Amino acid sequence: MSHKLFLLPGDGIGVEVMGEVEKLIAWLNKEQKADFVTDRGLVGGSAYDKHGAAISEDDMQKALASDAVIFGAVGGPKWDKVPYEVRPEAGLLRLRKDLKLFANLRPASACPGPGHAKCRRSVGGR
Repeated sequence: MSHKLFLLPGDGIGVEVMGEVEKLIAWLNKEQKADFVTDRGLVGGSAYDKHGAAISEDDMQKALASDAVIFGAVGGPKWDKVPYEVRPEAGLLRLRKDLKLFANLRPASACPGPGHAKCRRSVGGR
């Protein structure tokens, strides 16, 4: 059974990271570990540059029709002065709202307790 993945690289580092994600997806498909069908869209500043919105209605519909959306980073100094309602982050907020998501999951480290030396070195670059 194939699964539909909708890739939204975003801007800046998001585009670079998504390139690596695509390599992983291709490897999984080649090794028959998974059966992913992918489509790409625009979100954030790149979507604003092309469509005048942080995500187009067409790409929003593709996101809703997909089994999963893989999202990169959005924004950058180039779009600091665009109107609030179409700023790059508005694409992320729209995806969260329309897909009924509530969390922005990120990697985390568990520390043994407050003030632990190892924890201080690994969190926040100290």
